[in-house]
Amino acid sequence: MSDFEGYARGWFVIAWSKDLAAGEVKPLKYFGQHLVLFRTEAGQAKVLDAHCPHLGAHLGVGGKVVGECIECPFHAWRFDGAGQCTEIPYSDKPIPNRATLKSWPVVDRNGAIFVWHDADGGEPQWEVPTIEAVGDPGWTDWYPSCLEGVATHPKEIVENVADKAHFPTVHRTTVDVFENSYDGHCATQHTIGSATPAQGGKDSFDIVATYHGPAFQISDMRGVLHSHLLLAHTPIDAHTLDLRFAVMLEKTGPKTEQFAQFYVDNLRLGFHEDIAIWEHKVYRTNPKVCDGDGPIGKLRRWYRQFFRSSDVAA
Repeated sequence: MSDFEGYARGWFVIAWSKDLAAGEVKPLKYFGQHLVLFRTEAGQAKVLDAHCPHLGAHLGVGGKVVGECIECPFHAWRFDGAGQCTEIPYSDKPIPNRATLKSWPVVDRNGAIFVWHDADGGEPQWEVPTIEAVGDPGWTDWYPSCLEGVATHPKEIVENVADKAHFPTVHRTTVDVFENSYDGHCATQHTIGSATPAQGGKDSFDIVATYHGPAFQISDMRGVLHSHLLLAHTPIDAHTLDLRFAVMLEKTGPKTEQFAQFYVDNLRLGFHEDIAIWEHKVYRTNPKVCDGDGPIGKLRRWYRQFFRSSDVAA
């Protein structure tokens, strides 16, 4: 069995908060499953398994929000955010005991909607941290983007934490300091160097980037400007994923917003450079590493914990 078979345990970003208005319903497919995301009239984001337990209609395709519930488009059964059927409009009998849907733990924080995935069905084991700059008037809003259907496994993206040697080749980046640390569910990369972006210029940087679990990373980047980056990848199925990222900048003048879009455009180009590698490489279980490579083995041992049963997880 592969060390990374199945889907990891942790928090995953499934949407940007601003893209889900009150009363809106969205069909999703993640972790090889069909889901429905909706925001109640009171503003709460909820995620349920998508197919109605009655006769199997997809609640995300034609379903509608009614108060704090979602209504099935087929027979108008209503389900609350906990997945309990609350109303069958044409029946006076008690609601069947098994008229329920799986409800997924959801956190709407930092401008993103996170869902907790655990194949064992366990409750969340750590919190999504708060990014204090979100909503601070001294910072821009997020400039978000999403690359959909990237044909790779999440482990290829996470491995960037430890892969020092690819930065000069793929990203035209000189690395002067490269440090990794691992603490429970967190893995942190500290990098100091300089980059020559594809669109021109040169930027000396000092970046502290931390994965909080297996699926999203928060970075504090100090260079020409001070910025935060939220990077998240969520598997659609065993072979593809959605890659989301968003940038915000500390405001320094009237051109800050222009610089923010420039950062996003450069990041998008940088990720496409990575994707060109990820989508065509094979995964070496026992790679032949050398002096100058980063601590890839240590990173893999940290990452492995999220694919083990919860009762034996590190």
